[in-house]
Amino acid sequence: MTASLTARIPTFDLIPPQGLWTMIDRMAAAGAILMLSTIMLSSSFTGDRDNDSAGNAAVPATASSWFNSRETVASGYLSAPYYHQSDVHIQRPDGTDLTLKNMSWDGDTFYFPIDGGARVIRWAGSFGTMIDFMHSKAIARLGKGAHGRKIKNGVVQDVETTGTLKGAPAPSPLHLTDLFDRLEFTHGHNVLYASGLVRLAPITAKLRPYFGIGLGAAVPHVEAWFAGEPPTKRTNEYQYAGPAIQFLAGLELRIGRGSYYVEYKFVWSALEAALTGGKSWSLKDLKSDWLPRWFVEPFSGLTEMPGDLWRQFTRWRTGTTPPEGTLQTSLTSHQIVIGGGYVWPSASPVSTGPTPH
Repeated sequence: MTASLTARIPTFDLIPPQGLWTMIDRMAAAGAILMLSTIMLSSSFTGDRDNDSAGNAAVPATASSWFNSRETVASGYLSAPYYHQSDVHIQRPDGTDLTLKNMSWDGDTFYFPIDGGARVIRWAGSFGTMIDFMHSKAIARLGKGAHGRKIKNGVVQDVETTGTLKGAPAPSPLHLTDLFDRLEFTHGHNVLYASGLVRLAPITAKLRPYFGIGLGAAVPHVEAWFAGEPPTKRTNEYQYAGPAIQFLAGLELRIGRGSYYVEYKFVWSALEAALTGGKSWSLKDLKSDWLPRWFVEPFSGLTEMPGDLWRQFTRWRTGTTPPEGTLQTSLTSHQIVIGGGYVWPSASPVSTGPTPH
């Protein structure tokens, strides 16, 4: 499988001021809850301030001692993406060879499962390595929210097109609901990164900036439903879709063994999705009056993803062509991250020679 990557100047969609402030307000509230929860957790490990020397060891007593600390930090975070527009290229066996120009993507941050991620960092002095799993949502503008739910004042986009639709010249502009019932990556636009990090000089003994770069793999949940087609032609499955990269910069605060941070991420991924007309079995297919949806939903991917990826590997191995064609695009986003976690200090510091002052 190859991903076609073409350079283009990204265009921006403007977030309405009211929607932007609503998003910031919700992020602030969720961040406060996360921070308070982590403070309580770290306090339960560190105990009383006067009696816990181990807890104090997790936070350098002076700014200079940050340079030779060796530690592991595990954390979770919330994120809110803002997407660039991108072209979408669709090829199907019915004679469709179509490019949708400058399609807009929206997030749905606080609709379950909430956007965010989990990561583990291993620091050795000022340098660190990080494994980071990020989940976010990307939804084409079809007047609906994530998973096709109804929303107030939904927007349906009209896009310019080139190419053919079912063997005939494609109409341009095209009302997206004339082509799709659903197009989204909402379980979600998942990316697993391996990243390198650098901590800069501390601002104070407890506050320190950092930055990094990561390479990864995008494993989105592809939901592509074409208008007027039966459910057997709908694609609903996890797929490895292409490479991804992230650039990040943030500010970390240490309180006891708690680590709290605010971070900016620039995220890009190239997606080539197979239109399989397939749907994997999951826990959501289990009909039960005593298992509520809010309980089942977080675990559904644990049953879907392994089977979906195995079927994809089997298609690659056998050279099977996706029966409904392919869809290619790229997702580029700016993300604001608020997170918190726990610090495990190493027994011995890093030997780095003279300590900077």
